[in-house]
Amino acid sequence: MKKLIKLHNQSAQLIFDAFVSAGVDAKIISSRFNLMQIEYQGKSFFLKGTSFSVNPQPSCIIANNKFLTKKVLKLANILYPKSYLVQTPKQARKLIAEKQLFPLVIKPTEGAHGNRVYANIESLAELDQIIKYIFPTKEKTDALIEEYVQGKDYRVFVIGNKVSAIMERIPAHVIGDGVSSLRQLVTKFNQNPLVGKKYEKPMCKIIFNGEVKRMLNKKGINLGYVAKKDEQIFLRQNANISTGGIGRDATDDAPAIVSQTAIKAAQAIGLDITGVDILYDEKTEKAYVLELNDQPGVDIHHFPVSGSVQNVATDIVDYILRANNNQLDQKITTKKFNFEKFPDTLVYN
Repeated sequence: MKKLIKLHNQSAQLIFDAFVSAGVDAKIISSRFNLMQIEYQGKSFFLKGTSFSVNPQPSCIIANNKFLTKKVLKLANILYPKSYLVQTPKQARKLIAEKQLFPLVIKPTEGAHGNRVYANIESLAELDQIIKYIFPTKEKTDALIEEYVQGKDYRVFVIGNKVSAIMERIPAHVIGDGVSSLRQLVTKFNQNPLVGKKYEKPMCKIIFNGEVKRMLNKKGINLGYVAKKDEQIFLRQNANISTGGIGRDATDDAPAIVSQTAIKAAQAIGLDITGVDILYDEKTEKAYVLELNDQPGVDIHHFPVSGSVQNVATDIVDYILRANNNQLDQKITTKKFNFEKFPDTLVYN
C-alpha cells in the first residue's frame, strides 16, 4: 500500500485537501517544506504553505515590515495606532520621554506569531526590563513604538476583497478552580488534546517566560498563586494563537467596521489573500489595523475553540482557480470537503 503523504503544516494540508476535493490535480512536492504543485485547465503553479501565488511580491514585502505597512496605511487614510520608528535603546527612551507615550507597545518591525511584542508597558522601569529583548546587540535594530490601544483583537481573513472569516483572539489565560496553582492550571491547559507542539493543532502551548512573569508582576502574584473558582487570569498581553491565545469565531457578530477596515487595508497593501489583525475599541467604536499577514493561518478558522466552523480553505481554492483563469466573476468550486475534526474537548476541564 502506498504511504499517504501529509504536509507538515495543518493550514497547508487543509488547502491541499480542498484542491483535491474540488477535483483539481494537486501533488505534494515536499511535505517537509509544505510545497505543492497545482495543475488546472492546462496551467501549473506552486503553493508553499499559505504563501499564495496571487499575492504580489512587493505587497508581501510591505506586509512583512510593520513600518512600511504603517506608511502605506497612512497614505490610504486607514486608522492604526500611532507609531514611531527607533533603532537604539537611547532613541527609544528619548522619544518616549518627549512624547509621553505611556502606556505603549514596543516590537520589531519584522516578525510573526507575536514574537518579541510587548504591550501595555506603563513605566521606564518596566521598559528597562524589556528593551534588551528588542535590542539584543549594540547594532542598530529597527523597532516600532506604538500607542497602546485596548480593545477586542480580531483576525479577519480577506479573500479577493471579501471577508471569508473573522476570529476573535483572546490572550493566553487560565480559569481558577480554587485549588490549583497557576503553574498547575497552565500545565493542564498545555495537556489539552487541542494544544499542539507547534502549529499542527488549533491551539498552542502557554510557555513560561519573561512576558508571563511581567504580566503576573503587574498583578502582584506569581505562578504559585491559587486563583479563586472561575477567576480569569490573563498571562499575556498579545492575543496571538501561537502564544497560547484561544480563538472564538466572530464571523457573524463582529462589528461591521472591522470587516470594512480589513478590506480597505488589504486593498491598500495590495494583497488578494491576507489575514488582517485589528483592534476594535468598543468605547470609541474605532477599528485600528495592527498588521497584515501574507501567509495567514487557515486552521484557526476551521477549528475554533468556540463558535462556528468557517471553511476558509474552500474559499481560497475557489479564488485561486478563478484568478488563474481570469474568471473572478464566476464561482468554480461548489463542493465543500469534509475535513477531520479535532476532538470536542472542553478547554479548561
